[in-house]
Amino acid sequence: MRPITGRSAVVTGSGRLADRLLDGLEELGVAAESLDCDFGSEAEVRDAIAAADARLDGIDQIVHTWIAPGVATARRFADIDEDAWAAGCERSLDAAWWLARAAVEPLRASAGSLVFVVPTVGMAGAAEFTMLAAVAEGIRVLAKGCGRQWGTDGVTVNTMAAAPHHWVDADTGDALTRAISLSTPAFGGSGDIATDLAPLIALLDDPDAHFLTAGTIVADGGTWMGL
Repeated sequence: MRPITGRSAVVTGSGRLADRLLDGLEELGVAAESLDCDFGSEAEVRDAIAAADARLDGIDQIVHTWIAPGVATARRFADIDEDAWAAGCERSLDAAWWLARAAVEPLRASAGSLVFVVPTVGMAGAAEFTMLAAVAEGIRVLAKGCGRQWGTDGVTVNTMAAAPHHWVDADTGDALTRAISLSTPAFGGSGDIATDLAPLIALLDDPDAHFLTAGTIVADGGTWMGL
């Protein structure tokens, strides 16, 4: 992919997925920074987006990877009580909703893009990872609605579905991959976050991608073959 200059991005979340996406975007020439936000309230999210918008003199792309603690932890469905569901699933979906509401104005000003990064388990389901699957698919549906609504404003909203390895440990990721695939991934692995995923995310902010919205890019090396 050609180097990108003059574009800015913010990435939500913490940990390897968010950090390596930042690395990859920066290597492509994007002025990228982490969003300073714990998603405790909608007001906090709005303030964090406004602060980033001021620092960067406009935001061209927002990449959302944040999920609540515990969502990517294995547990039997019957053992998930109401409090755990609210703290995990509901908080994660609230965070995505708040982010979308806060993002639309700065992205409208830049004709920018919003990308939600989720694991492919949302499209197939996963034993003992019901919360992660529910959050992933809920966010994907949210992105579809936002994309349909904001297209006329020049704002694109898409989802990138990536291998579950980027949310769980390697052995668990392999087990989840075997559960949703009948064959070996086409490229033999889950992909590198910085060199395989980040360029596709940057591509979604390229003016040439202006007609792609409300869609799902499956970037898992050819494992999940259906939408």
